[in-house]
Amino acid sequence: MKKTKLLFLLVLFSAFIGCDNNEPSFPASDNPEIALATNEIYGGPNRKFEIKASLNDDLGLKSVQIRIPELQLDKVIVFSTDPKVKNYDLSYFFLIPENKLITDKFEVELLLTDLSGNVVSKKINLRLDGDFEAPKLTKIKPINGSVIFKAASTKLAISFTAEDISGINQVTVSCAALGINDVMVAGGVKLFQYSKTFSIPSDLKTYEILITAKDNFLTPNESTTKINFSVSEGLTEMYLADVPLSSNLSKDAFGVPMRFHSKVGNVFTFRYYADSDNKKIFFLGQEVSFEPHCFGLSASGSLENNITTNPIILPTKGYYRITVNPIDLTYTATPYTPTKALINLSTTPIYVHGAGFDGEGWTGQANTLPLSADPTNPYRLTRELKLKGSDVQMTIAAVGWSTPFWRLDTFGIVPLNGGANATYIGATAGTYTFTLDTELERTTLILK
Repeated sequence: MKKTKLLFLLVLFSAFIGCDNNEPSFPASDNPEIALATNEIYGGPNRKFEIKASLNDDLGLKSVQIRIPELQLDKVIVFSTDPKVKNYDLSYFFLIPENKLITDKFEVELLLTDLSGNVVSKKINLRLDGDFEAPKLTKIKPINGSVIFKAASTKLAISFTAEDISGINQVTVSCAALGINDVMVAGGVKLFQYSKTFSIPSDLKTYEILITAKDNFLTPNESTTKINFSVSEGLTEMYLADVPLSSNLSKDAFGVPMRFHSKVGNVFTFRYYADSDNKKIFFLGQEVSFEPHCFGLSASGSLENNITTNPIILPTKGYYRITVNPIDLTYTATPYTPTKALINLSTTPIYVHGAGFDGEGWTGQANTLPLSADPTNPYRLTRELKLKGSDVQMTIAAVGWSTPFWRLDTFGIVPLNGGANATYIGATAGTYTFTLDTELERTTLILK
């Protein structure tokens, strides 16, 4: 009798337990499958990396666990059972701590469980010495905005240097309008130099060249630069540079070199102030480089277009009216005395207003940025400005936006009581000397 009661209780207990288990049961099935996107992943300190895999099971997936014990990563993704998930594209990002070293190596473990309870695992090697920087393109010629003179047989010389820590895989130079599509395999060298000359039509047109470099990394990085140039019978722009041939023409915010004042035919006219005797100058056919068109004096003293030319020397300090004909290779430099009225800063103080520098603002009232006259030339108003490293805009004016005022336009041009507020993008932070020449209606902002 006791045995019968005991058996009854066991059956009742089993029935109770069975009723309390709400988890569905699934039949046996084949093992799930993990198809890795790669067996090796590259990352870097303080950088996210992606774990990618294709997860599959004929019955359904239950969960996947992602583990890197050394990096305290233990992530479990649980899949739905209604409806069942038979296929899943895993894409999981993880940020590597910044205190890790590029020499560190780890293993990523994936454990995949299906609804039948089958478990499979795979491991992925994780390295922190990845290359995520695009190749650097430098020493690019022609310079963006260059002019190539029309000739009976017009030539286009293209050269540049491509550099990358993982090596250069290939470079491509293309210009659809000229039928150029030159692909060169670099073979993984860390420094690749390209130099070729192409025959092009003598049509007076503007063209765009695309230069692309692709590196040798597992997941290739690439950089592309666009270069515009024109074929012309003469120059459309000219600039006056009063710095040595080796100077970086991009380091100052604006005004160096100085753009021409007027142009009639092939003759460009500048007005210029030489701040010392024997001032050395060059004429350029482009704003940011001494190449390809740099005009100075040959050994015989005549004007020449040569990137190794000698400077033109203005003998005495003062203002000059200068004309240049880059086709006939002639120039004149004539001293003159300004006739504009000087500004009396004691009765009409002039202030700098704008954005991108300490003391910025557009109130139009007296501020902490008054200008002072150059002791040796009262037409030149100057002061120190500290740029923030952001975009720069500027208006120079008397109190209340009254006359005189100068809005900073492009190329450092400041028409008296006129101009448009141009934006100079991303000027480098630092201390600069700002100068407004009221005679020339030009400004410079030169890094100290």
